[in-house]
Amino acid sequence: MLDNGEPRSIAFGGLRVDDAIEEALLGVVEPGAIAAAIEAERRMANQRDQVQDALLRDLEAARYAADRAFRQYDAADPENRLVTSQLEARWNKALARAGEIEAKIAKHLTVAPQPIPMSASQVTALAGNSAPSGRRRQPMQG
Repeated sequence: MLDNGEPRSIAFGGLRVDDAIEEALLGVVEPGAIAAAIEAERRMANQRDQVQDALLRDLEAARYAADRAFRQYDAADPENRLVTSQLEARWNKALARAGEIEAKIAKHLTVAPQPIPMSASQVTALAGNSAPSGRRRQPMQG
C-alpha cells in the first residue's frame, strides 16, 4: 500500500522499454532467421539440381532410344514396307519423346530461380548489419 491507500502497481510503459525488447528479440531471432533462409536456399538448390539431373538422365535415355530406333530403321530392308513403316513410326515416337524432355529441361532452367552466390563473409556481414526496424510506435491516445 502506498501513502494514499491504493495498491501498488507493477505496470509500466514507455517507448524505450518497447524498443529495448524489440532490439533484444530481433538480436536473437534475426541471426537464426538468416541461417534458416540460407539453409532453405541450399536445400532448394539441391532439389533443383536433383530434378535437373533426373531430366538429363531421361534425355540421355530418350536420345539412346531414338538412335537405336534409327539404326533399326536404317538396317531394315526397304522392300519390306510394313516393317519399315513400323520402325519409322517407332523412330518418330522416340524423337518426339526426346523433344519433350528437352522442352522440360528448358522450362526447368527458365522457371527455376538461380541462386545469388554469397560468400560466408558476405553472409556474416549481412547478419551483423541487422539492425532494429527503426519504426517508432505512436503513443496510445486515451
